[in-house]
Amino acid sequence: ACVEGKVLLQNPMAPKASMKGGKVATGQALDSHFWGQSGGETYDHHQGRFFKPSGSSTFSLIKLNNVNVTFLDNTNLRGYDGADMATLGQYKVKTRMGMIEHCNSRNFDDVDGILGFGWADQARSAALLKTLTQADRPGWDISGQPFAGDGTPMPRRFAFTANNELGELHLGGYDPAIVQSEPVMMRMTGRNVYGIDIHSITYGGVELLNFDSGKTSFVGEFDSGTTCLLLPNTDVKGNFTEGPFGILAAEQAKGRKYPLVYHTRDLDGNVHKYEMSFRECVEPTDETMILGDPWFRKFVVMHDLEDLHDKKMGLAPRAESYQLGATTDRSILTPGHAPAGQLAGVSKVHAVRKVRGGAFTQALKETKRGMAAASDLHEQGDAEISKLASPTTSLSTSTLRVDKVAVKSQSMVTYNIQLAIGTPPQPLDVIFDTGSFMLAVFAEAPPAGMQPLLKSKPKKAVLAQKGGAKGGASPAEVAAAVARHVRAHASEADVRRVEELAQTSVGVL
Repeated sequence: ACVEGKVLLQNPMAPKASMKGGKVATGQALDSHFWGQSGGETYDHHQGRFFKPSGSSTFSLIKLNNVNVTFLDNTNLRGYDGADMATLGQYKVKTRMGMIEHCNSRNFDDVDGILGFGWADQARSAALLKTLTQADRPGWDISGQPFAGDGTPMPRRFAFTANNELGELHLGGYDPAIVQSEPVMMRMTGRNVYGIDIHSITYGGVELLNFDSGKTSFVGEFDSGTTCLLLPNTDVKGNFTEGPFGILAAEQAKGRKYPLVYHTRDLDGNVHKYEMSFRECVEPTDETMILGDPWFRKFVVMHDLEDLHDKKMGLAPRAESYQLGATTDRSILTPGHAPAGQLAGVSKVHAVRKVRGGAFTQALKETKRGMAAASDLHEQGDAEISKLASPTTSLSTSTLRVDKVAVKSQSMVTYNIQLAIGTPPQPLDVIFDTGSFMLAVFAEAPPAGMQPLLKSKPKKAVLAQKGGAKGGASPAEVAAAVARHVRAHASEADVRRVEELAQTSVGVL
């Protein structure tokens, strides 16, 4: 979706830019040379698909120039935050998202964006899963969502499975025909991850998880975008007496070939064993255990967040007779396709599996980290953000959670699914990623003259540590000043949020 270096490429197959006279909204002039010039310059995209805000009657501009991320290899992403209708399967909702207007890397030429399907429950969380599964988003001033069917939100459940060519995402539950037996349900563990407790991993009878300090389990995180099985190569701050990957490497060096056997417990405490073939790749990490793509190719992986105080994961073998992709809805990108056998209450979405090289792997990891940290579509504490900051990125702002796993793999798996943005719907082909929760698409500039809902942030103000101190304003005085400043530039919900923060904060706003 972008060009390489400073030389823009001509794409004779790309549609003519929709911006009349090459004009863009005020504040976006620095990117205007990418769109609508007389020479027809555009990104060298595989099908010329970019979201065109000017072609959507429901588009809203949230904030200009809100994304500006530069990596050490000089890859640069710039863009803004917008809001519009998003159609995924049978579900259609209004949501906010990142709009990537400029990118100078060729790594994303065959994708239209990234759909993070992870879960985060903050009031202004960018998680599309949150938007799909509740009637209102008060933090975004969104209410009365046009849900399909009976007008109720999507049940907060989904399932994913795949083979070596394609995958299926089931929204709202799962089709019973896809499983060989009833799924084993386990407690979802970990923070903002889809994880389960792993109590033991054996290799030819040799235990890899030798717990220390009274520990009895370690969180294994499901991530469809990780090619291999990942094991810690350290004691993880005293969780183990020695690194599990090191034990495995020593056993394999002896020429022994066994499956990895994972032991976990269901909701009733019964032990279940799951084997991963010796042929599956295993890689080391510093502190994280990842249950990657091999799990999704062998099992149907359920995600049940209906009760947010009792979240669950489920595993079931996929039925041998079930043909992946035969009944999925691909109508967004192929209008003539008429899926058969759709189950009431479950929407099945087609996913195309691709194995990517090292350059793409690094670029996607950095992009998710940078887009997340540069966007206002998140809420995080400053202390946590400082821990997550990457020395390889230069960020204009820092407001968010990023991927916690520094995957060193030279390849990764992506699943491209079909999504549409806008009214009428504009089809896009996006990467589906359960390891993040940011929705971002490649887009043209917003329409000329459109005013953003949110203006630039007020300059940082240092609050007095003690009210009434000589030469300093009290927190209440600063709160009042901040509220006056934002009242003219933000929505009612954003005004309330700033007032609450100002009244309760002492330090730097």
